[in-house]
Amino acid sequence: MSNQGTIRLKVTNGAPAIEKLWNGRFKLEFLCDNNSPKEDWYYDNISSILPDYGILQETNFGSGVSEDWEAIPDSVYPDMRLVETEYVYIPSMGDKRVKLTYETLTASWVEEKSEDTDYELNGLKRVSRTFVALPGTSYDKVIGTSTINSEGTTLYLGSFRIEKTEAKWELTEAWLEAGVLSRSTQTKSNGKLILETVEALVETPVAETAGAVQIGNDISNVQGIQTKRFTFAKGEGQISVDKRPAPAQLAGCTYVTVRSLGTPVTPTGVLISEAETESDGFVTYEKTALQGAIIGVKQTYTDVAEVEVPGTVSCTVTSVSAGDIGGSVAIPVATPKRVKRVPATVTVEVTDSPPSTTQLAFNVGEISCSVTSTKGSATYGPGSSVTVTDGSSSQTQSGFLQSFSSSARIQVYPACYLTSSSSSGTVSYVASSQPVANNNVISYLKNNSSSTTKCIGRGSTSANGYFETGIIKRDSRPILTALDGTTYYEVITWSA
Repeated sequence: MSNQGTIRLKVTNGAPAIEKLWNGRFKLEFLCDNNSPKEDWYYDNISSILPDYGILQETNFGSGVSEDWEAIPDSVYPDMRLVETEYVYIPSMGDKRVKLTYETLTASWVEEKSEDTDYELNGLKRVSRTFVALPGTSYDKVIGTSTINSEGTTLYLGSFRIEKTEAKWELTEAWLEAGVLSRSTQTKSNGKLILETVEALVETPVAETAGAVQIGNDISNVQGIQTKRFTFAKGEGQISVDKRPAPAQLAGCTYVTVRSLGTPVTPTGVLISEAETESDGFVTYEKTALQGAIIGVKQTYTDVAEVEVPGTVSCTVTSVSAGDIGGSVAIPVATPKRVKRVPATVTVEVTDSPPSTTQLAFNVGEISCSVTSTKGSATYGPGSSVTVTDGSSSQTQSGFLQSFSSSARIQVYPACYLTSSSSSGTVSYVASSQPVANNNVISYLKNNSSSTTKCIGRGSTSANGYFETGIIKRDSRPILTALDGTTYYEVITWSA
């Protein structure tokens, strides 16, 4: 055996196994005898027989021992690095040996084998390459940007992978001809929407369906190759129709919503809403129309309504008396308005204009009257007498007493009319009678009193404008406005 190791580790047969690798590289495998095998395999001792990865063939490695490894003169191969080291059992020898494997490695990427070429990706040329280098070797190529020339064809870097160990790094590259790798189409929305997906490298493709628009541009992966996924879409025509009943106010009508792509589709009927939604480059149209007879009577039924009946006012007189005194007084006699319940026909209808009212039934709004009551009282009688004498003649003069008072008030009677518009009453009596002696003659001084009352009515003298047939009540509200500005009203009418 040759002294190619420490006194414990010597190269078996004095030479390694030698393999010539591709591209000027070599592989050396040394089998070494371990002269002190009993304890050198212990964990604390193993580093003395198994050196570190990456050490040069010519580098000393005798950790923990005084003897250095000295390579045999002229046996050193350039850039020969330790890539594998193990303590193995060799069946053919019936014993254990230390196995050290070296390969040619540098800080530059060197092809490990001849490149492979295929055309499996849609006929595009693909070249696969493998390289080796020392750990830490830099790599600066960029996917989709870096190129190589392969027999006149420009190829772009599609993917790369570096497998790293402490001993060496291995690089795998895939280079690909620019172009479309695959195309696929699918239809949606009842066949009205066509989606085309294109996987491409470097190249920006165009859609095969005319009129389609690009809606997506994403990074993707095809067989481990980084590509771009382009998505195109084309939509044309009606894609869906939704129907739903209208609310009770529009009984007999139906809401119809049509969705379409590319070209708007308008349903028949009264158009009440429309919308356009742009998403990913194409437009979806949505139009809703109300179909059916919108205008017309929707419902008729019988109900009971409360109505007002007008009152009456009569200017009349009434007799009054007290003892021997009597006469008449003018007074207003009123029958106030009242409420009664009548059967009514209720009609629910839809119109396209605000309703107008022709004849109102049981309308007391224009009926009213008032009565002015007046009272006048007067008292009249003789006053004192004075007699004067002049010689043989005398003269007597008598005075008089009188008083007057008056009052008035007004009463208003809403929803009432006059059946008699005036009346008057009078009460007259002797208020006092006093005896008076005149020489030998007794006479009486009397005071007379009288009062007069009057009622004067003004206002309605008949139930003018009051009908018992016609519209009792009407409610109206807007329920729908179409896109053309037309407003539809729900009108509910109570009539007699």
